[in-house]
Amino acid sequence: MLDILMSEKLWTVLLISITFSIFLMALVQKIKKLEFINKKWHVWVINFVCAFLMGIPFGIHFYDLELYEAIWMSLFGFIGAPSIYEALKNQNMISYKPKSATTPSKTDTVCIPKSNEIKRGDLS
Repeated sequence: MLDILMSEKLWTVLLISITFSIFLMALVQKIKKLEFINKKWHVWVINFVCAFLMGIPFGIHFYDLELYEAIWMSLFGFIGAPSIYEALKNQNMISYKPKSATTPSKTDTVCIPKSNEIKRGDLS
């Protein structure tokens, strides 16, 4: 039944685009850390440009795709990379913590008075 709905060529392009989406997602996440990328549409444009500038040569060079197949692979990669990122983020597989949350500072220290100390002998 799957053969009727999806041709072998489409199936191949989709599988390659999944692989490319992983690389594209990682690249866009690295580029997002640049300080001049501060709006959502900036990320969208970077994702779109990287998908086609890197996707077409990726498909042609590594998978011997024709130009039109590489364009479709890039489009599917552009659509798929944000979806993969959001799915991983929603499943807590990607956890982003700002540097300020990961490195303790002196203001994060809690002092407990000696009178509140619990000694092992006091437990019984």
